[in-house]
Order: sequence, then C-alpha cells, then structure tokens
Amino acid sequence: KMQPAKNLFTSARGCRRHHDMHLIIMSVMPPSPAMPQLRLSAAFILLLLLINFLSSLAPVNGLYISSLTYCNKPHHHHHNICRHIIAKPMTRHRSDPFEKERVKRAKNVKRDLTKILLAMEEWNQAEDSVLADLLQKWHDTKQQKKAAARNRKCRQRRSWEQFQQYLTDRQFRRYFRMERGCFDYLCERIIDNVGEREFKSEIYLRDFKNGDATEADTLHQTNILHAHERTTGGFVSGEVKLALTLRLLAGGSYMDLALLFDVGFSTAYEIFHKVIKEWILDDRLVKINGVDYCEDDKRMEEVARGFAVASKNVINGCIGAIDGWIVKIRKPRRWKDLRGGDPATFFSRKGFFGINVQAIVDRKKRILYRNIIHRGAEHDSTAFKHSNFYEWLEKNWKKLAEKGLYFIGDSAYAIKSFLVTPFDNAVHGTPEDNYNFFHSSSRISVECAFGEIDLRWGILWSTLRFSLAHNVNVIDACMRLHNFFDSFGVPW
Repeated sequence: KMQPAKNLFTSARGCRRHHDMHLIIMSVMPPSPAMPQLRLSAAFILLLLLINFLSSLAPVNGLYISSLTYCNKPHHHHHNICRHIIAKPMTRHRSDPFEKERVKRAKNVKRDLTKILLAMEEWNQAEDSVLADLLQKWHDTKQQKKAAARNRKCRQRRSWEQFQQYLTDRQFRRYFRMERGCFDYLCERIIDNVGEREFKSEIYLRDFKNGDATEADTLHQTNILHAHERTTGGFVSGEVKLALTLRLLAGGSYMDLALLFDVGFSTAYEIFHKVIKEWILDDRLVKINGVDYCEDDKRMEEVARGFAVASKNVINGCIGAIDGWIVKIRKPRRWKDLRGGDPATFFSRKGFFGINVQAIVDRKKRILYRNIIHRGAEHDSTAFKHSNFYEWLEKNWKKLAEKGLYFIGDSAYAIKSFLVTPFDNAVHGTPEDNYNFFHSSSRISVECAFGEIDLRWGILWSTLRFSLAHNVNVIDACMRLHNFFDSFGVPW
C-alpha cells in the first residue's frame, strides 16, 4: 500500500509482500519551497540512497517507516527526523519467531540514521562557517580596493612639447632617426590619412579640454577625456605614440620608454604594434608595389637614367637591382605561427632562424619592391620565383623587352629576359670581366640599402622576438620609413 505524497518531493519504494506484510519507505524533502537556505546536499542524497538500499534487503516483516520530515530550524534538524521514524511490529505477527530480531534491526536502523543526521548537521555548520569567512574576506577586499581608488594619485604625463624641449637637434636625431621638421611632417601626413580624432594630437586634446571642440565631437567623448585625466593621466597623444614607436624601432628598451612617457609596460608594445599596423603601413603614407612601378614609364626612365649615369652608360636600361636579405628572428612556434608547419624551414644557411626578404632598389637606394613572406632556408632564386611579382614579369616580360628595360641580380638568380646576371668564371681583363665590374658596381646599391636600413633601425640588430606576423610588419615598417626619409630628403 502507498501513502499519498504531501510534500515537495517523495520517493517511495513499492510494497513488498512477504508473509502478508508490507514495507513502506517514505523519504521527503523540506515542505516549504520558500526557504532561502534550501539546498540538497550530498549527505542528504546519501541518506535517501541508504534508506532505499535497506528496503531492498532480505524481507523485514513488521518494520514500518511512516514518514521522513525535514525541519530547517536550528537544533531541531535530527530530532524532527528521528521522531517520525517508527519501527513497530504489526500486532497480528507477534507470534513470529523472528520478531525480536526484526525489532532489533529496526532499532539499529534508527540509531544509524541518527548518526548520519548528526554528521550531516555538523557538516552543514562547517560549510556555513567557511562560506561566512569567504564572504567576509571578499567584503574586506572590496573595501580595500575602494579605499585604494579614493587615495590613488593621478598620473601626470609630460606633454610632447615639454619632452622635446630638453633635447638638442643632435639628440633628437639620434633618438628618433630624423630631424624635428621631418617628425612634424610625418605627423601631418598621418593626420591627413587617419584623421585628427584618431591621431589625437596635443593641440586637438587641448582644444577638447578647453571646450573648443568641433561640432562633430560629442559630449560623451569629452566625459571620456576627463575620466582619463582623473584616472590614468589623460590620453596618450599621437606625437607621443609615434615617438615611442620610432624609438623602439631605433633600438630603445620598452622598459625605459614606459618610464619616460609614463605608460605601462604592456601598453608600450600595444601602442608600438598599433602605430605600425594602422599608421605606418598605410599605403597612403608610403606605397611600395612592384607592379605599379613597372607600369609607370616615367619612373622607370628616371631609374634607368640614374644607373646609366653611375656606370658611364655601360649599364643602360636597368630599372632596379634585386637581392635577398636574411633578418634574424626567434624560432617560429609550430602551431601559433605556422599552423602546424615545420619551424626548421626558417633556419637559414647563416646559422640562425630568419625571414628571407627579397627587395629591388634603384640607384638612390629607394625600395621599389619588397617581399617579406619567405622562409630563411629558401634560396634567393626560389623565393623570387614564388612571388606574385615574378609571375607578373613572366606574363608581361615582352613589355619590358620592347623598351629595353631589365633588372640586375647576382649569380644566385637564374638569367631571364627581364633579369640579367653576371658572367660566371670571367677571366680577368676580358670584356666579360669588365662587364661584371660595372654590373657589380650598379648592383651594390641594393646591398647599401640593406645596410642603411639595418644600421638606422636598431631593432634589427638583435633577434626579433615577436610573432611571425608582427615580425613581418616591423620589417615592412623599417623599409617604408626608409623610403619616407629619402622622399623628405633626410641625409644619412
């Protein structure tokens, strides 16, 4: 027979008939669903499982557990439960010879259940104590953070004007590899490309602070500016970001620059990579494209004239000198950088991991074309053949041949209609040897260009330790700035 379930949750084992006896086990959960401290612990689940297990033992006639009620009041937890555990023999079976044993077993069950409930109560009390301690620690920590925020001293960053006035012209050039006028011109070009609001020059921030902002600027941006000033010392101006990037490219330490410009260590490199990717590598600032160059007849004629004058008209029609350059990098990570590729392919013949840079320059050492995606172990000829520019030359070589134009390279490259290499094993004093002399004199401009880039940017003196993508960006930025300085007329 089954009793009706009157509580939240009732688990009942069905009647088991033995000698016309019934065993009924009822296990119930707390009757009040509104208790805020209601939780089903592992110990209580164990209690229910134990009761169900006992019911599945050999027939126990005469044991009747009527109900199991949970009380959430203090000091009444186990008393209320034990009060409703009833072990009584059924009157019509008192003559059973095993009745005494059954009653004894029922009393043992009651005793064991009492012990389990006492242990569960102690466990719950210990759990509540630990939880209270954690809450108190969390509250204390929160109060300490609030006190620290109230007593925090705002940063007082030095402005770019205050910083540069302590530098002489010679010191400025040594720090940033350019003159003051070139730096100002570079800032103006970047502002024209990305906009004043993105660059955030000091004049723009000063007008913003004084309320002279344009109509396009919103009150929300003004509130953000004041919040930055109260907490971090204000926005980092575009001039400071550019100066920090140039100084890191020149070989400066990020730790020294973080203290000098009052920014965090991680913030210094965040600014560095952002300025390179979004400002310096913008084609509107400096564009290097081999296909566009070969489609510009005026530029090719100017470059060819420069090589002809330098070689006394021996090398006529040369529109660029090509060569390879290995830039030292840290061993690429197999999964993060190469997506499962082999890092050994970046180990060059010079004994270090590197990136093979293919570049074409003119007589004035300006970069006309560059490719920075090849592995250090690749041969120069193989790296050039795997480039998109080589494929374009293979399809359009007749256009250059009709005009008598070509590139020059060393003996590492295969001779083509658009690529002229020196004679092999030329005997001294022969016309071939004389040609090789002028060929080498013209080709040396690309070696000088690599030397100037490497000497100007001290970050290339040691191993580049960024990710593979960031290493490529750093090399490209150095080459683009090399062209920018040449266009501005910065002397070497």
